[in-house]
Amino acid sequence: MNSNAQNFNQPQATQSLQKDASLYIKQAYNHFAQGDIEGAIADFNTAICIHPHSAELYTARAKFRKKKLGDRQGALEDYTQAIYINPDNAFFYYWRSQLYQELGNQQKAIEDYNVAVTLAPEGTMYYLI
Repeated sequence: MNSNAQNFNQPQATQSLQKDASLYIKQAYNHFAQGDIEGAIADFNTAICIHPHSAELYTARAKFRKKKLGDRQGALEDYTQAIYINPDNAFFYYWRSQLYQELGNQQKAIEDYNVAVTLAPEGTMYYLI
């Protein structure tokens, strides 16, 4: 009976963890708005600790690092981790290619862009750029 209860509660636990991760992301932006950069990064880090295999959390932190903090190297590391977790997501390669372009690494930008084009369905934004 205990194993059935655990199996029944498992989806609820997963849902609760995802909810907690979302809460930390929201808190991170609130901390940033109040000028608390360390608190913002700590909240992103906590969300990732709760759900370390979420490529989406790494991309959320990457976007935050790039846009809000100007931390391109940190963003690059996060995009790379997201690609490691989910290597079939064209967006992750596209976003990292843009970052490589900004950093002046044209070769890596082209490589990632080409992977994004290969993974993306025909007719998507990757072909328009």
